Amino acid sequence: MPGKKPSLDLVARNDPDQLKNLLLVLEHAHADAWLRRDRRALEALLAPDFLEINYFGRFTRDDLLVRFFPRMVLHTFTIEDPVLFSVGAGNATLTYQCYEELTVDGKKRKGTFHVSALYGWNGKLWKLLLWQITPFSAT
Repeated sequence: MPGKKPSLDLVARNDPDQLKNLLLVLEHAHADAWLRRDRRALEALLAPDFLEINYFGRFTRDDLLVRFFPRMVLHTFTIEDPVLFSVGAGNATLTYQCYEELTVDGKKRKGTFHVSALYGWNGKLWKLLLWQITPFSAT
């Protein structure tokens, strides 16, 4: 339609710099949902078939939201040196280093990690499909 601006999501799909920036915004929203203990905000970012692989195991979307979310409190999370990889039409991966401090089941942990976040375009929004965090150094 004349005069109608394309959505940011649509523009980002065709511009690697804008896509990287958009996925960074989504990763910050992901961390913010954990920091604020906002389960609904976290749930809104995840694809129905979402999978997380972390220090404590492998979690489906429901496992993460029902079993793991109540056990974990995130205190600090940083995103450093992000890199965007295009995985094909409608998919992209953002990798970065992070520093996090958290408490799980009453035990405090902190460290530097490598994160790979795979996003998929569902026709309307970018949704998080797979989030994997691997320790560089953790205590």
